[in-house]
Amino acid sequence: MTDPARFPFPPAGDVRPPDGYQDVLRTGAPHPVRLSSGQPALLVTRHQDVTAVLGDDRFSRAGYTELARPLFARRTESVLLATADAPDHTRRRRAILPAFTARQVRLLRPRLEALADRLLDELTAGAAAGEADLVGGFTVPFPMQVICEVLGVPVDDSALLRAEVDILMSTSGHTGEEVAAAQARMDDYFTALVADKRRAAEAGNPPEDLLTALATRPDGDPDRRLSDREVVALGSGMLMAGYETTGNSFGMCVLLLLRHSALAETLREQPGRTPAVIEEMLRFTSLNNTGGAPHLVTEDTVLGGCPVSAGQIVVPLTDAANRDPAVFADPDAFDPDRPDVASHLAFGYGRHLCLGAELARAELQIGVNALLRRFDVLELAIPEEELEWRRTMFVNGVWRLPVRWSAARVAGPAAERPA
Repeated sequence: MTDPARFPFPPAGDVRPPDGYQDVLRTGAPHPVRLSSGQPALLVTRHQDVTAVLGDDRFSRAGYTELARPLFARRTESVLLATADAPDHTRRRRAILPAFTARQVRLLRPRLEALADRLLDELTAGAAAGEADLVGGFTVPFPMQVICEVLGVPVDDSALLRAEVDILMSTSGHTGEEVAAAQARMDDYFTALVADKRRAAEAGNPPEDLLTALATRPDGDPDRRLSDREVVALGSGMLMAGYETTGNSFGMCVLLLLRHSALAETLREQPGRTPAVIEEMLRFTSLNNTGGAPHLVTEDTVLGGCPVSAGQIVVPLTDAANRDPAVFADPDAFDPDRPDVASHLAFGYGRHLCLGAELARAELQIGVNALLRRFDVLELAIPEEELEWRRTMFVNGVWRLPVRWSAARVAGPAAERPA
C-alpha cells in the first residue's frame, strides 16, 4: 500500500483547480492524505459531501484548531471568524453582519461605481502607451479601498498593510519568524486604530465605520458584544479577506475575459448579463491554493457512503465540488450561459457562507462593467505563459496582469449604468 499523498496539492498555475482534484473527485469517497502538518486527513470533494461538512455541527473548525497543529505559520487568531464554531462564531458574525447585508451593499453601489471610474482614470492617466498592470492599478486597489472605507482604515495606509498581508497570506515564501513579526505589526496597527476610534467616540465625534461600531457597542447587547482582542483580530482579518480574495478573483475574471474576447464584446453590449457570467467565473476559477479549512469530526458519521470516525480530520474542497459532474453538466467547461451555476460553492456554504459575498459580487460586477465600458479593446501585453502565478500564497491568482488597450471610452453617468 502506498503512503497517502501530501496535501495541499501543487497549484495548477492557472485559474483551474490543482490537477490532483480530478482524480480524487472521480473516486467519490473521502480520500486519505497527509497534511503539511503531518496529520492524516480525508479530502471531501463531492458537492453533496462538501455541503454536509460545511453545514453540520458534527464537523468542527474550532476542534481542529484546538489540536494546536496549524497548517501553516500564521496564527489561527488571524482568521478569527473562519476558525470558530458556535456560539463564538455566531456572536462574532452577528456583530459584523449589518455592514454586509444586501441592503447595505445596494446603498454602497453608487460609491463603488464612482471609485471604479476614478481608479481607471488614474490608471489611464499614468499609463505609458496605453499599457498598465491591472492587478497593481485596479483589480486589487478597488476592493482594498472599498474594505478600507467600510472598516474605517485610512486608505493612505493601504500600501503598508498590503505588504504585511502578503507575508501573512504566504504558505511558503516566508519563514515562521517573518510571519509572526508581520502578525505582531498588524496587531499593533489595529490596536492603535481601534483605540483612536474609541477616543473619537468618547469625544462625541464617532466616525461612521464598522470598527467604530464594533469598538463602541453597548454592553447591553450581549449577542453582539466583542472583546477588545476580538475587535482587533476581526479588523485585521476582515481587511485581509475583504481585498485579498476579491482582488485576486477579479484578476482571474479579467483573464477569462481576455481569453474569451467574444464574451467581452457581448458584455459591452449587454452589461445586464454580467452578474450571471460572474457567477460562472466564480464556479470555474479556483481561488484556494490550500484546499479548504480542516474540520474535526466530533461524532461517528458517514460521508460518501463511507464511515467516518470521531477524531478524524476532514478537509472539504469547494473548488473540487464546483467541478462535480453530478451537479454541473460538463463541469470542466467555462459556460457563460450555464443554467445550473447557482449551486456553486465559491462563497462557501452554511454557517461559514462568506459574510462579504454580496459585497464581493457587487465589486466584481461593477469592476468588470467599468473595464468593458472604458476600453474598446483590452488584451494581454505579454504572452500568457509569462504570467507569474501566486503558487506560494493561500489565495490563487496572478501577481501582475499587464494589459494594453487601443481605445478608451469616457465613463457614462451613473444613471446610465446597469443596476
